[in-house]
Formats: sequence, structure tokens, C-alpha cells
Amino acid sequence: MRFSVLVTLFGVGAVLMAVAVVFMYGSDGSGEPRTPAEHGRRLFRLQGCASCHAIGGGISRGPDLAGLIPRLADRLTDEAYRAHLDSLQVARPDVYAFFAPRYEGIFSAQGDERIEAWFVQHLKNPRFDHFTGLMPDYDHLTEDQIERLTAFIMTLK
Repeated sequence: MRFSVLVTLFGVGAVLMAVAVVFMYGSDGSGEPRTPAEHGRRLFRLQGCASCHAIGGGISRGPDLAGLIPRLADRLTDEAYRAHLDSLQVARPDVYAFFAPRYEGIFSAQGDERIEAWFVQHLKNPRFDHFTGLMPDYDHLTEDQIERLTAFIMTLK
């Protein structure tokens, strides 16, 4: 192989690595996220969430997360969420009974706190109110990681 081809390939590889580093760690040069939401964005990538969820377009197996917070706010109103849980109680009384304390914890919160409470439960076990879902659980995350991932998700308005 000619020397110029090797140099070109090395240069292309170096540029691709630089782009990957900027993508993974931000562009401020420090490599460290500064806010909980930035930490959450990194966790979103590192935990593989982006392999199923797009944010604002693209092909994805799971729901697109752009505009997630308004959709969750509509879904988690007292009336809408109670109707959803009533249908779950009829379809799967065993699932409903097992997770009933979690539902009450969600109902005890209002506004953004309710969305955050729902999302924490969703990360720990996504089937707690959608028993046919395919998303894996993330109960291996620490409370701090869950808070940071939640902070990132709350930015998706």
C-alpha cells in the first residue's frame, strides 16, 4: 500500500475519532457534562436508549421522544391515567395489583413532579403500566443516574 494512501486513511480515521469524541463528550473541551441534563444526555447514549428512541425524527423501534413531555402530561392527567389503569385492571388484574402502590405514588404528585415520578417507575420497570411493552428495565441504574436521565428527558418539550 502506498504511503500517501496510509496517510489519508490515518487522517480520515483521526477526523472520525475527533467527531466521535465531540459527540460523546460535548464541545467545550473538558469532556465532562456540566448539568444534570447533560449527564442524562450522556447516559441516554451510553445506556443504548438511542438505539430504539429517536429524538426529532429518524427511524426508531420505540416512540420518538421529541415532544415527549407534553404527550406525557396529557396521558397522565387524573382522568386519562385513571381510565388507562382501569383498563389495565380489567385486562391484567395481577399486574395492576402488583404495581398498585406505584400508581398511587404517581397520583399523589402533580404537574412535572407527576411526570418525573412516572418516568422513574418507567425506567425501573417499563411494564408497570404497559405490560406488553418491549423496553428493557433499567433498574441497574443508581438513583443519581435516574435523576440525571430524568432531568434530560424533562428537556424534551
